[in-house]
Amino acid sequence: MQRKTSQAALISIIAAMLLSLAAVAAAYDDDTALTGTVISVNRDLNYISVRDDVTGKTFKIDTRSMNARRSIDVWNLRAGDRLSATGAWSNNDTFRADRVMAPAPRALNRITNGLTGTVESVNRDLKYITVRDQATGQIVKVDVRKMDMRRSVNVWQLRNGDLVTANGKWTRNRGSFRADFVNFGDTAPMTSGSSSPNVIVGTVESVNRDLNYFTVRDSATGQPVKIDVRDMDTRRSVNVWNLRTGDRVTINGSWADRDHFKAEMVGF
Repeated sequence: MQRKTSQAALISIIAAMLLSLAAVAAAYDDDTALTGTVISVNRDLNYISVRDDVTGKTFKIDTRSMNARRSIDVWNLRAGDRLSATGAWSNNDTFRADRVMAPAPRALNRITNGLTGTVESVNRDLKYITVRDQATGQIVKVDVRKMDMRRSVNVWQLRNGDLVTANGKWTRNRGSFRADFVNFGDTAPMTSGSSSPNVIVGTVESVNRDLNYFTVRDSATGQPVKIDVRDMDTRRSVNVWNLRTGDRVTINGSWADRDHFKAEMVGF
């Protein structure tokens, strides 16, 4: 009798452990999880500004519905700290967190585990694209059914030959990859100035939609530059009218004069 009681107790303990592990795994593997670097903390309005690892864009994390007992002390966070948040999107700019924690291993893995290659075909009916992997030269089917559309390009506008990076995880079939995010491959140099005359990397200072330009402070010179976006490739660029002061961007194009740059492509 005592042995049966002990076995029952042991089974209950193991079951509880498995449920706990499953809960942790679910939290860490949340398809909407946001991982990034803290930009600022606003305790009065209950939000944190975070630069997203995937897009480089700054989002607000609304902490009003956060489970404080299962989260880190967000009010002790400082600019530069790293975090992961799980929850759901309130809109395109605000993420409503139910939990905020140190960077989650699974969240980091789904970002770093990437596939880079050129688009071979797009199948909207079956919701996948095929990509020729740069590393192996093999054709890979990229499943985009669970892709986060807020943080990805519009994959149905991709064309054969476009260079893209898909982040997510490999399926059991190594010829298939499940994407969480799909973005254009980063081929732009990460410097600006005399060493890269056709590229500017800088911080957004203002946006003027009426006159079709925005201004950035060039990281190389510290000088403000007017970016003319009238001839920009909108299909391969971010939506510049959604840019905010402080966003860091990379612009490919050419100089019209000393303080006027004509953009061909704008990205984070």
